[in-house]
Amino acid sequence: MSRSEEKKTIADRFASIRTDAGLSRKAFAESLSIHPVVAGDIELGKREPSREVLVKLVQTYGVDASWLLTGRSAVAPSASAGEGMVAIACIDQEAAAGRGAEIADYPESKTITVPRSFIGSRSPSHVRSVPVRGDSMIEAGLDDGDVVFFSVDERSGDGIHVVSVGNQLLVKRVEFDHTSRTVRLISENPRYGPRVLEGADLELFSIEGRVIGVLHRM
Repeated sequence: MSRSEEKKTIADRFASIRTDAGLSRKAFAESLSIHPVVAGDIELGKREPSREVLVKLVQTYGVDASWLLTGRSAVAPSASAGEGMVAIACIDQEAAAGRGAEIADYPESKTITVPRSFIGSRSPSHVRSVPVRGDSMIEAGLDDGDVVFFSVDERSGDGIHVVSVGNQLLVKRVEFDHTSRTVRLISENPRYGPRVLEGADLELFSIEGRVIGVLHRM
């Protein structure tokens, strides 16, 4: 049931915002800057959302506050229709567009809010984001300090991907050579040559997801 349909209680409407956005309870709470227990209590009807939470819902998800509190509004909620905003989990470390950044077990400690159209038909729960460090991908439009978004469901084929090699997290153009059984990690900057993975190196290589978008540093 979408948010445009009748919801009898604030708890129901609050829960529908989260499910329409495709977020876990933890990620939804983080996007509202509240503790998951508080978010859970609101969903269960044990407490009402504070003014601060209402403001966050309006700013982040395009929710009409009157609809949330009363179930009635002249403004149709838009996020479930693909016109609003969604929160994307952000890996709290940098992926190197350069020599490589140490992986820290992918701590997802925050979210980034983007228009629903930014990720197309993909579920927000299947998209991640990570800050970029370095200049090796500048000719692909990825600059130092940008944030790239990648789909964890798309982990094959040539293209620009977030990849891990051993304990390094990188953003590179990936090319597979099935004849020679090698993988080339290519920088989009003439200052850097390709890195060729073969043999035992391939056992340390993994595609984390295909890059689907970028937010440029202001």
